[in-house]
Amino acid sequence: LNTRTARVRSPHHPGVQLMAVLALALVCAAAVLGAPVRTNTPIARKALAGPPEEFSEHTLPNPLVGALKTSSGSYFVQLQRGLKSSWSHLIDVDSTVGFTLSVFSPIEDKLTISLKDPNGKEVDLSKIGTQTFWPYGDSTSELITGKIFVIEPAIDGDYSLTISSPESLDTLNRITRERTRQAVDIKHGLVMVFNQGSDEIYSHLAAYNLQQGDQVGLGSRMYSPQAHPNLVQGVAPAALPDVVKTAVLEAVFPDGHRVTKAMHDDGLHNDGAANDGEFGASFEATEVGIYTVQATLQGQSATGPFVRTAQHLVQVIPRAASFTGNAFGSMSSSSLAVHIEVAGSYSSIPTYRPYFELWGKTAAGADVPVAWFSSLEDVETVAGRAVFSLDVDPAWIARAEAVAPFELRNVYAQDVDSWIPTAFKPSMPLTLDAATHAALQAAIAKTAANGEITKAMREGVAPVRTPGPNGGKLVILHGYCAEKNPFALQPEDWTDVLFFLNASQSMTIDEYANQVLAFVAANGLASFGVLGHSQGGMVSLHILNYYHSGLDLAVGNRKAQALASPFHGNSGGGTAETLGKLFGMGCGANYDLSLDGAALWLSGLSRESVAQMNYYTTQYDKGGLFGNGWCNM
Repeated sequence: LNTRTARVRSPHHPGVQLMAVLALALVCAAAVLGAPVRTNTPIARKALAGPPEEFSEHTLPNPLVGALKTSSGSYFVQLQRGLKSSWSHLIDVDSTVGFTLSVFSPIEDKLTISLKDPNGKEVDLSKIGTQTFWPYGDSTSELITGKIFVIEPAIDGDYSLTISSPESLDTLNRITRERTRQAVDIKHGLVMVFNQGSDEIYSHLAAYNLQQGDQVGLGSRMYSPQAHPNLVQGVAPAALPDVVKTAVLEAVFPDGHRVTKAMHDDGLHNDGAANDGEFGASFEATEVGIYTVQATLQGQSATGPFVRTAQHLVQVIPRAASFTGNAFGSMSSSSLAVHIEVAGSYSSIPTYRPYFELWGKTAAGADVPVAWFSSLEDVETVAGRAVFSLDVDPAWIARAEAVAPFELRNVYAQDVDSWIPTAFKPSMPLTLDAATHAALQAAIAKTAANGEITKAMREGVAPVRTPGPNGGKLVILHGYCAEKNPFALQPEDWTDVLFFLNASQSMTIDEYANQVLAFVAANGLASFGVLGHSQGGMVSLHILNYYHSGLDLAVGNRKAQALASPFHGNSGGGTAETLGKLFGMGCGANYDLSLDGAALWLSGLSRESVAQMNYYTTQYDKGGLFGNGWCNM
């Protein structure tokens, strides 16, 4: 597989329209169609490791990395009974440059929209309204449509927005129920206001403590983008002082009920120091599943009144594995198995990603770092104890010239279906009995101490594979919630290709990866390259990182490729989930594609795997709902 590098620029959603362009850019050749097949074939996991200089790349991320930054405010439309069914709201505008008003509703054809400026003058929306859409994943039919109005220039102050219908409220509720999955607490639409060139909200989770029963907190502040033109991801900007008058957290639970909490700047509510401009609040996560959590800041800035909202997608998992603080080793013929004892409700989650950094001593007794180790693991029983068991190649210890006693540091475990941390210990001693220590010393003595890092040290020993009957092909993956594989729309452009499809699904990255590997096995491939669109690109890298497969046997410079993949997540995840529920569309939320979920997933990727990926980017034209940075990847 040998393809050329390409950068693809498109004014449209990176879906069907992009495929003809990409087919020319990629050197591949008519298609062999296949369907995803589940098999019971064991899939070999890699025993990942790397040198101490990579430790910082695997530290669990600070939640500031997943912070949302936006100049928008959102309002639910809930029509009221009257001579006309109507909803009115004051829209705070603090930009004289202009603002964008977007209205999404499943009953848009029944509604009339009117807007008055702060002076009471009617704004003629008929001349500035255009149709817009919110694409739901890779779906080609489920486009959430709406109206967008760009008001330029603007008057700072309160605009009066009214949405009405001559139909009775009962009729509109019935139509909404018929067109969507809404049953109770019916919402008729969502209004989004984007202020141009104005101050923004900066909002983030307080911590990644996201197990059932935990307190889930948000921290939110207003800041000036002009004062922070080069804002660094993971570093909070200085808060604007004394501009926020009210701050509210609203959490929509998995079962649909809502909890509202006042946010405070008193130093007692996950908000930093008192009176520093950061507002915080928390709620108890009593249910397992996906929450939509919105922070709303309202106040007065130098340019006028403002409302800013940030919608977070938050996943809460069951109580899961915790660490006892005990670790012990045992020797096989070629490696040291490190067993980390676990307790708690570890069986609530089938697979974890444990991680640790191994430290030893120099001959003079000083601390010396050896390497980091990680893999995807199920809890197993060793010597009557529930443990994670990870393999350590003695060559790493020889390379570091380390001796016992050994210690594990920065030890943590993540749920593989959400990457949420379930357990953490800053350190724990590694116990080796006399026989294990002697066997380890013998294994180290047999190791060539030349400092070289081999593929086997990085990934463990690959299993011996029986070659498949069908040689090598390019496997092409679709994105989240796809009805079709968009690349398959031009099958004549491809040869030696298999199009994977699991239609209209929301899959975690690891679930998707296992389905692809089963698909490859069912089609008898000896080796394969992979090209993924959107989430499919993340899956390509995930397979390369965590699993021994025919992908490792592919030759050429482009064995793993990604097109328009949100490796760092998508800031619109919370809004997409809200709109999906409003319209009764989509496949359900996908936490892996959120800013927080992606940041947690990235912490497990090895430098070696990332270096082998090839990326193609897409970009919307400037302007409109998506051209201001929402969906450029």
